[in-house]
Amino acid sequence: MTAPASAHPRTVEDLYPGALALTDQLGEVPSRNRLMREFKIGVPKADELRARLLDRPSESAPVDPWDYAEPIGPKPAITDEEMREAVAAAQVRTDGHPDQPRRRWFRRQKSAKASPQVPADGHPGTPPIAPADAAERASLVRIRWGVRLVLALGVAASIAGNVLHARDELISQVISAWSPLALLLTIELISRVPVHSRRLAVGRWAATALIAGIAAWVSYWHMAAVASRYGETNGSQYLLPLSVDGLVVVASICLVELGGRIATANRAGQR
Repeated sequence: MTAPASAHPRTVEDLYPGALALTDQLGEVPSRNRLMREFKIGVPKADELRARLLDRPSESAPVDPWDYAEPIGPKPAITDEEMREAVAAAQVRTDGHPDQPRRRWFRRQKSAKASPQVPADGHPGTPPIAPADAAERASLVRIRWGVRLVLALGVAASIAGNVLHARDELISQVISAWSPLALLLTIELISRVPVHSRRLAVGRWAATALIAGIAAWVSYWHMAAVASRYGETNGSQYLLPLSVDGLVVVASICLVELGGRIATANRAGQR
């Protein structure tokens, strides 16, 4: 059923401005029935008017299709210099034009020199550990065992000197051997047990220094006396104990340092 004809028929040219205003108001091209109802026209004229509205050129500004286009294929790796230049350019553009969005057309690529990640055997949920990190940790563990042997050798020499200086009684020999043995146990504890409080760490180091001083003082004079008894003269009896105490000090520092590095490697492997 068509709408009744107007007493003064209007052409499509006369109706077009009103239809264009109606299109802008609705945000879309009105239907044929809406045009017939609004302008009191028939089906042919409504179809012609609607076709003209559909064929009108777009008034919006053309959009560059490559403005925000993503690159096709694998993204090339960019250097650190290109990364800094792109970040600086984006910062300047954002500061000069706050309303303009920043373009994030690049993505930082992983370094090609990064060591490959391998999962731990038998544990699918275990975080991957780089082969280089695992090999470094194994090397540190082997070195730590060697340092322990060196420390044990120095402590054994100190104990031997103390025991030889003591009386030929079991109690006297045990008392003489206690100070270097206590130093060995103290170094082993501080190299294995981590401390998360700075106050406790300072207290522990202070106690270790006290024990080391006592052991060095007692062992020095005992070994000097033993060396003099067994023929060392011309001051060598006073220098020989320094080589033993120096070996114990160096081995103790190395053992503590290796313990810290191994603990750091273990934490890095669990991430």
